[in-house]
Amino acid sequence: MKLKLECLPCILRQTIEASRMITDNEAFIKEIVDEYARMIPEINSEDIAPVIVSRMQHIIKSKLNVNDPYRKFKDTNMRHALRIYPEVKKIIESYEDPLLGSLIMSATGNSIDAGVSLDVDIDYIVKNAVENGFAYSNYNIFKEKLKSGSTVLIVADNAGEAVFDMLLIEELMNFEVDIVYAVRDIPVLNDVTVAEAREIGIPQKARLISSGCDTPGCVLARASQEFVNLFFSADIVISKGQGNLEGLSDEKRPIFFLLKAKCNIVASMLGVNVGDLLFKVM
Repeated sequence: MKLKLECLPCILRQTIEASRMITDNEAFIKEIVDEYARMIPEINSEDIAPVIVSRMQHIIKSKLNVNDPYRKFKDTNMRHALRIYPEVKKIIESYEDPLLGSLIMSATGNSIDAGVSLDVDIDYIVKNAVENGFAYSNYNIFKEKLKSGSTVLIVADNAGEAVFDMLLIEELMNFEVDIVYAVRDIPVLNDVTVAEAREIGIPQKARLISSGCDTPGCVLARASQEFVNLFFSADIVISKGQGNLEGLSDEKRPIFFLLKAKCNIVASMLGVNVGDLLFKVM
């Protein structure tokens, strides 16, 4: 998905927010904003947002001498998501089709997105998801493809969301499939890393790998060969979140995109409204 002009102010907002997580020194923050301003004339219609954001995150880390600007934000959301995990599990069990319920809750976790907002009310988004479910779903196609012995690759997104993904993984295990959960190798925005996935217990549920990407959204050109091979050989690929949609939507294989539409550009592309949950194969 090629970058739109409307993406530029969003990247600026992310840049300022990430910088303020580390310092309140306005002069340092202004230096980082100036770096972004110098970058803008070089951006062209073939660029994609995750790559630009990655460049800015490297600049922030380097200038402010920090490895993970979003560490506290991630810790807070992981703790809260783990606290309500038993409650959400009961919600899923109350569905007539628990697998469908787990997909809805997994998409709900996608609301915990520092790329869009740092103001997250997890309890509210769970309640809203129970009431509204998916605005668009290719669940029937997914169920037809889901067969015992299949390999299901889940391309993970943010750290708090990963807690909700465990519930999806638990339901998928009932189908006796090989589940691979791909995360980030290094911290970028609030995306879940290998260490954080281990911390919340993902290795107990699925095979954990790193995509090798340093971008907030998977970009195959920057991924490891192991991940690329799995991406094209897996029977089913589930891609979580907008960043992965931006990075993978032009790839030549069917992908089930599981996310909340958080901006007008993405919502229009997917044929839904901003704020809608969807599970769409493309």
